[in-house]
Amino acid sequence: MTPYFKFQSMLTGYRQYRLLEVAFDAGVFELVGKAPVTGETLCGEVGWDLAFGGRTLDALCALGILDETPDGYCLSEMGALFLGKGAPHSMDGTLAFEKRLFDAWDLLGETLKRGERVYAASEKSDAEYKKDLAQYIDAMDEAARVRAEELWNMVTPQESHGCFVELGFGSGAYSLALLEKHPEWKGRLADLNDVVGLFAEKHKAHPAFERIGLSCVNLLDETWDLPECQGADLLLLSNLVHCQGDEETMGIVQRAAGLLAEGGILVVHDFYRDRGEVGGLYDLHMMLNTYNGKTYTIAEMRAMVEKAGLVFAGDISLPSGSCAVLARKA
Repeated sequence: MTPYFKFQSMLTGYRQYRLLEVAFDAGVFELVGKAPVTGETLCGEVGWDLAFGGRTLDALCALGILDETPDGYCLSEMGALFLGKGAPHSMDGTLAFEKRLFDAWDLLGETLKRGERVYAASEKSDAEYKKDLAQYIDAMDEAARVRAEELWNMVTPQESHGCFVELGFGSGAYSLALLEKHPEWKGRLADLNDVVGLFAEKHKAHPAFERIGLSCVNLLDETWDLPECQGADLLLLSNLVHCQGDEETMGIVQRAAGLLAEGGILVVHDFYRDRGEVGGLYDLHMMLNTYNGKTYTIAEMRAMVEKAGLVFAGDISLPSGSCAVLARKA
């Protein structure tokens, strides 16, 4: 990739998103599948002009989402992974949720001038809050299921059985993935009341659910009442430490370290701003959408785990752009 090609890709990246958005909203990906559908049929079903719609379908082929065959259009190998009926890693919720982030990014310039968060969501009723929470968790789950597979392929418990703890578990995708891979392990999951309730309702029929204990906790509280999480052999903080500032994050890391058994491993999986453009841009995402959240450098997180009394054991980069810092309780 030449410097100009890289620059041009950054400059026009919005075009790719807008094309995906329009096709998704129109229902194109629900209509195409492994069996080809003619351009005339597709455009007729979604209400597009045939000439303009045909050019748009060709652009989706250029993007690598669709393939054109002699019999019509179908999802490409990549498109079938993330879009349409039966996609193993459906991104429907992510596409719907991503739209809600544009208003905050429009205020980046003003945020930089003020030195504080400018964008703020309007007050919500209890019903609106629960609906938005469920949508957010569903969207995060789509990415989490992909990254969970990556993470547990690279971080593998050495013992055949043990106690796994995840704090701030969200959709529970990481916990469920680990417990599926290691059927002799038991899990202890802790998060806010509403998150715990959504998880229990959605996953009570999951084969690993009977090996999971659930606890309600506000991780920003200075003390936690989590005796059932003591003695963790493996403890995960995933996509959690970027949500608040240094002081609060240090407190979470210290209290999490206190839950580890001797020899236990803490995994801090997140985006790190010194590990590529994903982490750098996510830092600005936190600037715009949280009051004091940020992404850390690997060195900053190493300093935190060492201050918490743990031994830094290295870091790993996942294929999809996130990273994990590992630390051990001596």
